Amino acid sequence: MMSLLVSLAIFAQTASEPPAQADEAELSQPAAESAADPVTETAIEPPAAEIDREAMLEQLNTYLNGIGTLRARFSQIAPDGSLATGVLSLQRPGRLRFQYDDPSPIRVIADGTTVAIEDQALETVDRIPLRSTPVWWLLKDEINLSEDAEIAGMAREYGFFYLTLRDPSGEMEGEIMFVFAEPSLELREWYVTDALGEITRVSLNDVETGMRLDPRLFRIPEPEDRRDSRRGR
Repeated sequence: MMSLLVSLAIFAQTASEPPAQADEAELSQPAAESAADPVTETAIEPPAAEIDREAMLEQLNTYLNGIGTLRARFSQIAPDGSLATGVLSLQRPGRLRFQYDDPSPIRVIADGTTVAIEDQALETVDRIPLRSTPVWWLLKDEINLSEDAEIAGMAREYGFFYLTLRDPSGEMEGEIMFVFAEPSLELREWYVTDALGEITRVSLNDVETGMRLDPRLFRIPEPEDRRDSRRGR
């Protein structure tokens, strides 16, 4: 089951210096600019006439399955309000890398089956199964949201579509809400809510798709790799 440690580690910054606090401008971008907070609205679903569930899920499946590679700048707001930024690289199926900007020593790498959280300062690498993390829903070989997940909520507001998912198997605790910009349904951000109700928000900017990514980005470092890196090899 997805513990608090895992849910925070996937999208958490552990910097050797105190992390910056997100200001109001950071907190309000780039998701829907509405008075209502989408995090508190995830369980509110408009009347059935406003959302054709099957049609929307089919459109989202088509969009997500159409992503082969993706690269974007990301901004992450942790439950304590601290802000981290960096570069996200994604290659379906199964591969992902969060490269945090300095001074954070953290890298998060998925190699197809495993997600590793590397702390370069402490020289540690913690591993968890990819299936036990929320990014599994983005990285599957063939995404079918209605079969892969429990649909916990759908909402449409101010040009954005909100989809909240839970794991029907119970392997992942908590839930994740994806935010898509309409009408193209481009993924803009997501909110991970862990078992204790703590929320981590990840927003994407400067999104590019269809580029070639270096396969080495998705190689989980072994102890000898880290020693060689320190020696400048």
